[in-house]
Amino acid sequence: MTNQQRSNPFLKLSSAAIQMAAVIGGFTWLGTYLDTKWSKESLFTIIGALVGVGIGLYLIIKEVIQLNRENPSS
Repeated sequence: MTNQQRSNPFLKLSSAAIQMAAVIGGFTWLGTYLDTKWSKESLFTIIGALVGVGIGLYLIIKEVIQLNRENPSS
């Protein structure tokens, strides 16, 4: 593979970090919205933030595993 065909792992991981922030922010916003509709406490916000963190970590781990398969270090 030439250098132009190989993707930059730093670029992929930085985009994954932006994706993770968007997922966490989106789920936290959804929790805040649900709290304003149905609850006086911030239960949905906490649950939404935790679900967002879980999904974000899953996406990061999946991306790192894929990068290790594409660029084995030996």
